[in-house]
Parts: sequence; structure tokens; C-alpha cells
Amino acid sequence: MKIINLAGKERFETKDVDFKVNGTPLIKVTHVGVCGSDMAIWKDGDNWKDIVLGHEFTGVVEQPDKDGKFNVGDRVVVYTQNIHNEFCGRCEKCLEGKFDECTNRKVAICKGAEKEHPGAFAEYTTWFNNSIFKLPDSVSNEEAALIEPAAVGLHAVTLTDIRPNDKVLVIGGGIIGLMVSEWAKSFGAAMVAISEISAEKRKAIEGFGIADVVLRADDENLNELYRDVSNGGFDVVFDCAGVASAINSAIKYAFKPETRDRKCFTGVALPHNDLTLDYYNIVLKEIEFKGGKGHLPSEFEFIISALAAKKVSFKKYITETMKFSEVQEGFEKLKAKGGSNGKAMIIME
Repeated sequence: MKIINLAGKERFETKDVDFKVNGTPLIKVTHVGVCGSDMAIWKDGDNWKDIVLGHEFTGVVEQPDKDGKFNVGDRVVVYTQNIHNEFCGRCEKCLEGKFDECTNRKVAICKGAEKEHPGAFAEYTTWFNNSIFKLPDSVSNEEAALIEPAAVGLHAVTLTDIRPNDKVLVIGGGIIGLMVSEWAKSFGAAMVAISEISAEKRKAIEGFGIADVVLRADDENLNELYRDVSNGGFDVVFDCAGVASAINSAIKYAFKPETRDRKCFTGVALPHNDLTLDYYNIVLKEIEFKGGKGHLPSEFEFIISALAAKKVSFKKYITETMKFSEVQEGFEKLKAKGGSNGKAMIIME
């Protein structure tokens, strides 16, 4: 089969490799989402040579597992970790049928971010049985490829306990910020505002219909706008950008004045650099501050059910597509334009 692996800084190469699987299902990849982390690793490719990226993907089972959990033709999406410490199906011991002696159970980062667990920038892949979820007929592979970033947003919103009539500010209009906004609305927020620095992304966000207000993040009057658009201050702020100045500006100006009304700040993005928080205003305003990391398998299942019931829709976020044979050119185009306006998707040929 063909894989696309990192050959150096901002350079992919396509290779033909033998791929053997025993005990876990063989999955023919159909759609792969391009994550911001994929772009960052590609840019820093000299330190990630021979990595096969891709952790947001869907596919079709082409060869069943040994336990009969999956059948040929099942459409599936995978969770990025080995949540049950299962055997991998790919190591030397697994290929010999000695599954209890599997040497490849531990997932240090996630699928597609380490040599031991190559990702879905490939014609075929596999994963640990209980971290694979079947898709119902009503959920397309294309839309299901966005479940992983959707789960990051869901996890953050669930941790934050959005309440009816909450006014919510989301800092950063990338795919995670969009998903946080989607779930905040779904969970009853009365008003959602997104701040974003890119004019092109702001225009796209307005078209998605998930934000009541889209703010220019570098507006010189942004602090005043926070109060104006929220009619006095937000109840909840999500940081999906990781920029110190934006975080501290929101802490100081976006929340309600110094009252004992509920105020919650949830950090979803990792900071770009070490940062100093405005601890003074966190204390003064009694802001509940927490972090939201990743997601849970149960959140994947929740999202699959929500998609099947048409309670949410993600297809609108797919703003760029590229063929498997065009991944190098596709990444170069994304870099030139400063990233995707929503989600870039690789469509297998």
C-alpha cells in the first residue's frame, strides 16, 4: 500500500510499504481531516522524520478482526488512544498470533504522532478493537472524520457546565473554537461571540451560522466591544488560541464587573509560549479557571448519536479538500493562506 510520511521540514514523500495485520481489522481509509498539529509537525519535519500523520479519519473495514466484532463493509471512526490496553495487531508478536505478548500497546501521544502508531495518511490502517466505533447509516464518512475535533470542543463545554442563557465568548475561530461554539449553542447558551484575527476566517465564521457576533480580535476597541456585545459582560470564556495577550485581555475586560456573578474561563488551546496570567483579576473577579484537554471515548459515542439524530451538523466546516496524491501541494497552499478557514479534508482516491 501507499503511505505518505514525513521526509524532512515541510516535505512529504509517498512510499510503497508492506502492511500486515493479524487480529485487528484492516481499515481502508476514506477521509482524513488535517489537524493544526499535523501542520505544525509538517513544518517541523526534521524532528519528525518517518512519521505517518493522520488521527482524524474514517474508513471501511476490509478485513475483519479475529473476534468478529467488525465485518467487511463496516464504516468506522477511531478514538486516538488505546483505552483498554489491547494488542496492536501489527507488531512481530501479534503477527505470530502471540497477542498476549504484544509489544506495542502503549500510545505515548496519539495515533499519527509517533512511529509506533502510524496515522491515516495511508491507503490502509488499523487500530485497537475497542477504540474503533461503527458508524450508523445516517452518518457519512465525510462528516464523521470531524468527530475527533468535535469531541475536543464537546469535552471543554461539558467541563464548563454551560447553563441556559449563558453569554459565551470564544477566543479563536479555528476548528476547535468552532466546535466549542457549536456545542455551547447546542447546550443552551443564549449568545455566542467569537473573536478571530483573520478577516477571511471571520467571513467564513459568519457563514457557518453558529456565532451571534464575530469580533475582530485586533480591533483597538475590542475591550469595549466585549462589554457592548454582551450587554455588561460574558458568563463563560473559552480560549482556543493560546495567546497570552488575548487571554489576559479577556480575563480583565470580557467578564462582568467585580460582582459575585458566575464567571468561568476554560483554556482549550495550549499556549504558544510560557505566559503570565492576570492572577490579580482572576482573584478579584472570582473567576473559575480550568483546562480542557482532549476528549473521552464516551464523547465520541455521544457525537455519533447526535449526528445520527441530526442534532448537530459538521459538513459546513469542510472548507478545503485535497486528494491523497496532492497532500504536499495541499499543505503548501494551507501554509500560504495561514491555515484552513474551517477544516481541510483529504479525500482518498
